[in-house]
Amino acid sequence: MNLYLPGIVYAVLLLLVANLELRRRDGKRLTALLSVGLTQIDVLWASVGRLITALNPKDQPKYDKNSLVHRAASLLAIAYLIWQIWLLLLSRGGSEQNWFAPDISGILLNLAGSMMIFLSLSALGTGWGLRRDRAEALQRLGLRWPTVGDCLVGVALGLLLYIAATLAASVLLNGVTADQLGVRALFDAVKHSLPAALALAVLAGTGEEILFRGALQPVFGIVVTSLLFTMLHTHYGLSPALLILFAISVCFGLVRRRFSTTAAVICHATYNFAPFLLARMMAA
Repeated sequence: MNLYLPGIVYAVLLLLVANLELRRRDGKRLTALLSVGLTQIDVLWASVGRLITALNPKDQPKYDKNSLVHRAASLLAIAYLIWQIWLLLLSRGGSEQNWFAPDISGILLNLAGSMMIFLSLSALGTGWGLRRDRAEALQRLGLRWPTVGDCLVGVALGLLLYIAATLAASVLLNGVTADQLGVRALFDAVKHSLPAALALAVLAGTGEEILFRGALQPVFGIVVTSLLFTMLHTHYGLSPALLILFAISVCFGLVRRRFSTTAAVICHATYNFAPFLLARMMAA
């Protein structure tokens, strides 16, 4: 049974209710009901807070064990990790060969849908329109109009990360290049259309960075956020590819911390677009 859609609906409802009850400060009944009482367990969330702090000694994440929204987000993160680990066990660590649509329009449509889901979760998690106005929410997410520095840092580091990932993959995966880390067939489906490749890179980079680096990282820190980001890509299978992805995610997190989420989006999009651009240049 595919639990993806019900899971998204549950996440949206839980975050919405947690925000509303946190804003009213008049009780936690609905959140407690939706979470089967788990958000009420003070000892559990205090332990989660200590774990996050221990895993991110230099990052100083702003996890608040008393925040109803942070508790709800933690619950969703734990459930997500358990689900992804379960899927890996069911697949015995193997990769999925057909996790993408077979045509360019289907691929882009699926990515656009995923981006909208990520943006919705980011907005709800930060209380956009519920506890924060537009300006406050954008500041909390680390989003701004791209500066010259954001563009230069994002493009330069995105290219360097792609080169580094390619070299790491050639060593760890017996000559497999970075664009083949579980997405070789996807690359082949899109590589003949540079505009489609750019759209793919931007859609994936925007949605994932705003959710993980914008919404989650300030609360959970770089290490935990990178673990969650890596588990998003378990369709690659249990392989060294996941270790490379974790390292790349940490680098995105450092870009977010040092510059902005906007710079991290540009960095991620550049990383995604690099194999398509290099393939076109080599074919010319």
